[in-house]
Amino acid sequence: MSKLTLNQLTSLLFRACDDLRGNMDASEYKEYIFGMLFLKRLSDLFDQEREKLALELKDRGMAETDIPAQLSNPDKYTFFVPEEAHWSKIRHLKTNVGTSLNKALEALEDQNVDALQDVLKHINFNRKIGQRSLDDDTLSNFIQNFEKIPLRDENFEFPDLLGAAYEYLIKFFADSAGKKAGEFYTPADVVRTLVEIVDPQPSMSIYDPTCGSGGMLIQTRDYIRECGEDPRDLSLFGQESIGTTWSICKMNMLLHGISHANIRQEDTIRRPQHRDETNELKRFDRVLANPPFSQNYIKKDMEYPGRFAVWLPEKGKKADLMFVQHMLAVLKANGKMATIMPHGVLFRGGEEKEARKYFIERGWLEAVIGLPAGLFYGTGIPACVLVMNKQDASNRKHVMFINADREYREGKAQNFLRPEDISKIVHVYRTMTRGGPDVSGYARRVPISEIEAEEYNCNIRRYVDNAPPPEPQDVRAHLHGGVPVVEIDALEHFWKNHSGMRERVFIPRDTDIVYADFPPEITDRRALAEVVNSDPGIAKTHGAFLETLEEWWNDNLSFIIALAPSNGQKGNVYALRRQLLGSIAKALANQNLLNEHQIRGAIANYFEFFKPEFKSIAFSGWGPELIPDDDILQSQFPDLLAEMEQNSLRITELTALFTAADEEEYEDSDETGILPSNEVRTLKAQLKEANAHAKLAKREKLDPTEYTTHAKTIEERLARHKKLEDEARQLKADLRVTEKKKEELVGAAREKIDRDEARRVILDRLHRLLIQTYEGYLRADQRACLASLENLHMKYAVTAKIIESKQVEAARRLKGFLVELGYE
Repeated sequence: MSKLTLNQLTSLLFRACDDLRGNMDASEYKEYIFGMLFLKRLSDLFDQEREKLALELKDRGMAETDIPAQLSNPDKYTFFVPEEAHWSKIRHLKTNVGTSLNKALEALEDQNVDALQDVLKHINFNRKIGQRSLDDDTLSNFIQNFEKIPLRDENFEFPDLLGAAYEYLIKFFADSAGKKAGEFYTPADVVRTLVEIVDPQPSMSIYDPTCGSGGMLIQTRDYIRECGEDPRDLSLFGQESIGTTWSICKMNMLLHGISHANIRQEDTIRRPQHRDETNELKRFDRVLANPPFSQNYIKKDMEYPGRFAVWLPEKGKKADLMFVQHMLAVLKANGKMATIMPHGVLFRGGEEKEARKYFIERGWLEAVIGLPAGLFYGTGIPACVLVMNKQDASNRKHVMFINADREYREGKAQNFLRPEDISKIVHVYRTMTRGGPDVSGYARRVPISEIEAEEYNCNIRRYVDNAPPPEPQDVRAHLHGGVPVVEIDALEHFWKNHSGMRERVFIPRDTDIVYADFPPEITDRRALAEVVNSDPGIAKTHGAFLETLEEWWNDNLSFIIALAPSNGQKGNVYALRRQLLGSIAKALANQNLLNEHQIRGAIANYFEFFKPEFKSIAFSGWGPELIPDDDILQSQFPDLLAEMEQNSLRITELTALFTAADEEEYEDSDETGILPSNEVRTLKAQLKEANAHAKLAKREKLDPTEYTTHAKTIEERLARHKKLEDEARQLKADLRVTEKKKEELVGAAREKIDRDEARRVILDRLHRLLIQTYEGYLRADQRACLASLENLHMKYAVTAKIIESKQVEAARRLKGFLVELGYE
């Protein structure tokens, strides 16, 4: 069979989730998914290594009678899987399934205690959710979903596929868990920001004292790879207090192939676990953390109390700076750390003020970075990053303040840092630490003497106010008309980029250089939008940008093609990333439409989206399995795809109509024929009653017309309603059949695609989505231009005199109406 892509593997895993979704919340069944995934993976890996060992022993000439003993030697395997935990037994479980799965996990842990101690035994498939536990049928079906997922190394498109899928699952469970997600997951964009700020190097020791599911440690390893270095001598350490989260982290490390990570479970404040050979706390080169916000802590039996120069109150939820002091205590003399903190630690008084003073007087506080609100699960409060740097601390006379809280992408449930936002934060931080200039309204190096004068209040807006300037209002323009030229000049970015656009939107006055006018054809915002959207200057500038982008693509296409394995050598995905990032910044350096952070951010976002495909190409070549199903359908079966889309739209329409019918005060104003559910029941009762009356009238030789007519009317209404119900039911059935047919057609079509054709189709998709990525940025710039012009039109197109004359005319007409009605 073809190898699994990341999309295919995650799709199979999410199908397994579907079996449990109706029985419990995602936060409750996540450990079942992780436990079963681990069971299946370790069993498949064991079989893979067993077969390989058997061949090696046979090739060495070992006697057939001696081979079984060697195959049963636990030391020969990465993980030894005992018989009761082997998939060949689990796959056939039908009764006492929960108990058998618990025993399998227990046996697997006992057999591999060095790597798995306390990782699996806590998972309980018999655990009650509410008043019941999962029954044998549900668990048996759950197992069968994993039976369809091959998890040997040879089944993966690239080596780290399983680790990537595990991260997808963690993100899925975080999205579903709401506030609880913060216990085990920090959004990847925030993690990336912290990692780039501390800039870890090969052979360093990295520590996360509140490691959750381990995302910061894994991203640190990936960052080293991206920089072209070898992360194998990187030392990773983490501590987590919550048992289930610690278990998730351990599995995450193992599935990413990071078996050497030293992850401990305990309360970090009370009992730090990582110690050196002298039993002193171990020191680290880099520390990264997102501690739980606003917690209490317990001082009793505190180990290593010398970590804390300032003791915060045990109660009052002020443990934040206790975490910071712990991190500083375990930071090497030349080390750097970055941690997420709530804003309150920056300005509250009392012990927190003393802690800030302690950090600043020693020169440890290097930077305070304000982040947008709503980035984290379960809380909308804004957070910040504290950067502490012991390197050259005695000479540090400034603290850098970066206010990045206004630059982000808004989402439905939470907000996100865009790649260009991360790029700007990191670029400004690195530039200013090397002595670069302040950035107005964004970043400033504040002398410690100034902070002292403010009584160590580190509120970011006190030093870097990024509030937008007040909207200018020209009183003369409001009264007499015209658009102030000074406000037109403020849009220089657009005039510089789009030749002739200013002259098409504004007409200068012959005798008045202070004001200009909109041309007569721009009567309203719609007319303004038509002018901007059809502007030849915009079309020319965008065309030139895309032409340069096309040239860049052609220049770099050979690097992408060379990513596939050749002569036994695998491609280097991270070298390709460096090539694309560096070359596109140079290629687009002479344009002014997008800034450098948008240019690099767009390609970083593009690369991150396609990273699984790039990894697959690097390790497995141009396989047709990398072509998305919809692309095959669009090219081979467009009629089928159109039919599916049409049926889906009709189902959505009918579902919305049926839902609306059951709402209060429903009226079938469009005469669709759909009836509310309670009305259907009422009409059926009335029909039964009318038919009974008609039957009785006939029996008594009376005229039944009244009843039969009423019954016929009811039948017609019910028939119209039922016809639509039947249509919806049939469409859903047809869609299920078509979905199955689609999978068969796509599978058959994919088998006919050779690797040369697959390469052509994949490269076409890579090219198409690259262009679409940058076109999105260009459209955003065009929308910003239109919004700025609409703002000027809204302010000045209608003068106070016009409003006054309209008011006078309205009063005159009203008086006329009153006279006609005899009121005056």
